[in-house]
Amino acid sequence: MPIRVAIVEDDDILLQLFVDAVADDPGLVLTGGYSSAEAFRQAIPMERPEVVLLDIGLPGISGLEALRELKPAFPEIQVVMCTVQDDDDSLFQALCWGATGYLVKNATPEQLVSAVREVHGGGSPMSAGIARRVLKIVSEQRGPAPEIAQLTERERQVLEELAQGYRYKEIADRLSLSMDTVRTHIRNLYHKLQVSSRTDALNKLYPR
Repeated sequence: MPIRVAIVEDDDILLQLFVDAVADDPGLVLTGGYSSAEAFRQAIPMERPEVVLLDIGLPGISGLEALRELKPAFPEIQVVMCTVQDDDDSLFQALCWGATGYLVKNATPEQLVSAVREVHGGGSPMSAGIARRVLKIVSEQRGPAPEIAQLTERERQVLEELAQGYRYKEIADRLSLSMDTVRTHIRNLYHKLQVSSRTDALNKLYPR
């Protein structure tokens, strides 16, 4: 069955480029293209996409706010955040709130399709910059360690390789792992990052 994809992007030119890329691939089907989070929010119950390409910098309800609403209500939907090259702060926050991938806005149609297929298939791309941020969190963690500080030795090794800029294939070769195993470790890192973020938020709301 084709992967059901929705696109939320307020730039009309980019939106059309993304729509065309999805429409041109027989393995994908477009459930809708939206210029605002508000319009997308109304369509979700009927369209039920499997993967959403979500712009971080939307007017009105931002992509980050939309993500925070979307994931608790529809946890099965995989969200790929659309970002610019220098938007690491927002991207990192999005990953903490449940995004499972990201797409740089100057990506080619082939890269867009690849990102959709990767997250749908259980993958979670992570850049060197994001990996360095996660390592910083781990090194600064104090007190009872939440999930992100409880990384396995192998997960830490994969994270350190990512932080140095190595690609999945290079990491697999350097650590004598399969590509699928590397992908699994990275997906686990995303999960622990999200759980740790929620735990931290709850601890601030309900201090012991």
